[in-house]
Amino acid sequence: MRPPRSNIEWSSWGAWDPLYGVASLIGRNKRGDHPWTDEEFYAYGALNWNEYRRQWESYGVLRRSCVEIGCGAGRITRHLGAYFQEVHAVDVSRDMIDYAQRNIDLPNVSFHLTDGSALPLADGSVSAAFSSDVFQHFSRVSFAEHYLVELHRVLGEGASLMLHLPIYTWPGTLSRTFSSLYRLRSTIDSLHAHARRLLLTLGFGHPFMFGVKYESNRLYELLCDLGFRDVEIRFFENSGDRGGLYFRSYLFARKSPVGVSGAS
Repeated sequence: MRPPRSNIEWSSWGAWDPLYGVASLIGRNKRGDHPWTDEEFYAYGALNWNEYRRQWESYGVLRRSCVEIGCGAGRITRHLGAYFQEVHAVDVSRDMIDYAQRNIDLPNVSFHLTDGSALPLADGSVSAAFSSDVFQHFSRVSFAEHYLVELHRVLGEGASLMLHLPIYTWPGTLSRTFSSLYRLRSTIDSLHAHARRLLLTLGFGHPFMFGVKYESNRLYELLCDLGFRDVEIRFFENSGDRGGLYFRSYLFARKSPVGVSGAS
């Protein structure tokens, strides 16, 4: 698997505005009306983590060790470190990791710079996996599917994952029509993003946000084929500075013990 093309804009966010790149709320960029301070950024992470933690605990989570995909500037990493005995925080941006390390001084948190093609962890070595505001920014859905394969490899038996990613389901009678239109729109968006990435590599333009979504049936089938069980998609409220409450979708799944079917 080659590194995701989205590494280009994510690395650019790390150099340009790492806090806004992670938490892109209105007006909180460096030139905005209310740019993030470190104190506000990590306090916002604490607010988010308290919501995530309640949901994850109601599903079931083992607190021995956790891998976080896309740790960024450490908005959630700091709070994962206070919750799990051991945390492996992974990101593709050197600047993001440097920022997080300057602000997170916890001996049980290890940071790993990767190219996004593999997780630098041994098979069955962690008991939990977490990611927020990352999977929707991959350049292709296939990269997320590759990460799910990697997560199944590094998770131990009975380990659980909690991933934030946007999910959709087409109406049954119109699924072909909607799918065709969606593929066309996605292709146009991808070409536009590719052009902007090319400009970034040449030193022009600013980092941007590119988004992909995940079809629920395909996602469920892949998880079960890999050997995950107890697959759940939850929609729950996230509070914060976005102008009140808003709902987002989260994927939960557990790695099946050897010999147990992934279907649930």
